[in-house]
Amino acid sequence: MISSKTRIRVQNILYRIEANQLVTLEERIFLNKLSSVSSVVSKWLITALGPEASSIDND
Repeated sequence: MISSKTRIRVQNILYRIEANQLVTLEERIFLNKLSSVSSVVSKWLITALGPEASSIDND
C-alpha cells in the first residue's frame, strides 16, 4: 500500500510521461524502484508507457 502523497506524486509523473512532458532522471528512478515493489504502480507505469515500450522490452 502506498501513501496518498506518494500516489499523487506517482500519478503526476505518469501524467507528464503520457503528455510527453519533461520527467527528470530522479523521477524515473523513483518510478522504477517503486514499480518493482508495488504491482499497482507497475501496472500504472505500463499503461502510461504504452504498448511500444512493452514490445521494446520483450525484443
